[in-house]
Amino acid sequence: MTKIIKKTLKWLVAMFGVIIVLLLLIIGVLSNPGLFFPEEKQYESIMVYSEKPIGQETDSIMSEVLLRLDKIPIYNRDKNYNLSLCSTQKKFTFFSRLTVRANRIMGFCILGSAFVNEDFINELGMKTQGKPKYLTREGSVVHVATHELMHAYINNAYGSFRARTLPNWKIEGYCEYGVNQFVAPSDSGYTIHERIDIYLDDSMWNPTAKVHRPHYIWGLMMEYLINVKGLSFEQVMDNSILKENVYQEMMNWRKSIIGNTSQVFKQIEIEIN
Repeated sequence: MTKIIKKTLKWLVAMFGVIIVLLLLIIGVLSNPGLFFPEEKQYESIMVYSEKPIGQETDSIMSEVLLRLDKIPIYNRDKNYNLSLCSTQKKFTFFSRLTVRANRIMGFCILGSAFVNEDFINELGMKTQGKPKYLTREGSVVHVATHELMHAYINNAYGSFRARTLPNWKIEGYCEYGVNQFVAPSDSGYTIHERIDIYLDDSMWNPTAKVHRPHYIWGLMMEYLINVKGLSFEQVMDNSILKENVYQEMMNWRKSIIGNTSQVFKQIEIEIN
């Protein structure tokens, strides 16, 4: 009996050791993905890895990404992050399988590394025809790359463990705020109140776009709290800021602005009552 127990313990210790080694390997791959890409280039504090040759296209993408990040209060130029641009589903699947995430998603961020699935992003762009503009599913690599990097900056500003306690609408909403708040308001037809109208207009949302309709309004709620009300990052993340209250307050604010159509008025009444 003693021999059996000792043998069993040895097997358990060995299995535990194997699991630890596998976990360390996974952490190593996800936090240092450069070994699996032929191309790399440093853009300020972000190291970009790519399956395709890095040239004007990638330079343009990163110029837009950095433009958006630079306008976010929690953006920290001293923090180094990785951005892996996976142009094929096969490459993205290799990394996503190392986590509990699905393979056919736009991207994810973990251990200071953001991974972007360009193949799926392009597919969604064709299905939504890029509408509504400034939606996660509009088919923009810039949008998704910025969004995923925003997760890293939130973790850095709020703390990785504390950030896990935040409600999903605040995390995803702040990421969308980071993507859109600087470029959208200056785009004709896309001020915050005009984007609220777009959110309320069912004709703008086909089945593919509708999946991320909540993300669209969460981003607007953050934009309202920060750009309209003047709240800081710490204030909007406070437990006293509740989703239902912010939504109703923002809709009432939209209703008070000149330029509403009767259709929008009616939809707002439905939404807040």
